[in-house]
Amino acid sequence: MFDASVFWTAFDALGMLRTAYVEGMPEGVKVGFSTPDQLEIDGQFTVAEYQIEYQAVDLPDLARGSMLTIDAVQYRVRRPPRRNGDGFFVLADLEIAK
Repeated sequence: MFDASVFWTAFDALGMLRTAYVEGMPEGVKVGFSTPDQLEIDGQFTVAEYQIEYQAVDLPDLARGSMLTIDAVQYRVRRPPRRNGDGFFVLADLEIAK
């Protein structure tokens, strides 16, 4: 059976992953972190959308409202995380916590 975790190890070795510290968890978890731009109000301007991708087994209880810190910035999970592809990886949309 194919083991998709080999990609995660390779991505980490190349410096493509960041460490996220989830509130209530003592250790950090490796995540892919991106800030793709989204067009708003009929394409009049763009805003950054914060998103993480992680292995489902690493954060099985991550939910809307969960708090996490990446690179000293605190984020809140904006909506329920969703499985990506075959479900091995999960995507979560974030917002900066205020």
